[in-house]
Order: sequence, then C-alpha cells, then structure tokens
Amino acid sequence: MKSITSILLCIIVSSLALAQKSPFQIRYRGGTLETKVSKDDWDNRLTILSDQILLELKDGQKLSIDPKKVTYISYGPAATRRVATWVTLGILVSPVALMGLFNKSVEHYISIEYTSAEGKKEGILLQAHKDNYRNVLAMLRGATGKEIEIEKKSKPNKTD
Repeated sequence: MKSITSILLCIIVSSLALAQKSPFQIRYRGGTLETKVSKDDWDNRLTILSDQILLELKDGQKLSIDPKKVTYISYGPAATRRVATWVTLGILVSPVALMGLFNKSVEHYISIEYTSAEGKKEGILLQAHKDNYRNVLAMLRGATGKEIEIEKKSKPNKTD
C-alpha cells in the first residue's frame, strides 16, 4: 500500500511540475558564463525541456546544456560550498560567482554540474525563487534523470 501511495504521489508531483509555466525567473550567481548582470537580478530565465536546459541571461547571453551531460545537481545552502571548491581549483573564475559564495542567508541555491561539448567539467550556480524552487528541482530531475543532492544547513545544538 505504501508503494502505491508513493508512486501516485510521484506522479502527482511530476504533473504539477510540468504544469508550471516555463521559463522560470532565476538569479544567476556564477559559473561558466562571465557577465555583468547583477547577482540580485531576477530577469534571467531558465527553461527546462527534456532535450535541453537553457539559461538566458538578461544581457543576452545564452547557455544550452544537454540534460544527458549533467553529472550532478545539488540544492541547498551547501551548494555554494561545492562551487567554492571549484573556484579554488580554478575551474570557475568569475567575480559574480565569488560574490554569491559568501552570502549566509538561507536561500534556494541550485548547483548544476555538467560536461561541456569539449569534454570539460563546468557548472552554474542559480538561485530559484521561494515560490518555484520545488518545480525547478522536479523538472531538472525529470529532464536529467539525476537525483538531487540535498545539502542541509547544520543546526546548532541547543543547551538548557
């Protein structure tokens, strides 16, 4: 009975995610594209299709990612820490990425790592809106077939 309920719940959630209008408005916090678009600008668009993940920045730059080339997706405050290790290694060199890495507020960060057409590891760091981040994650999972790595912020221990 539990498995039937789980399957029905997955179908319902997937249907709701597909019903979400696309593209999503997101903040581009850093990654492969070098841009002067403000890290606080919500006028960037993310379109997720079964054969393409398309990021369109306000300044006109576009990045198309083949969902089959996505190697890792993470969500949560720790998504910034993972991209920080990339910056340290020199894979991502973008002042915009560095600006987003030191933000301590709890926001809905999504990190997408993928292999480029040239075979290089690349990645982007996005911030989804609180009203649509679940739909963005569901559609990314559906398009890529990858599980979302949810990284939770550790809570401090309370003492009486």
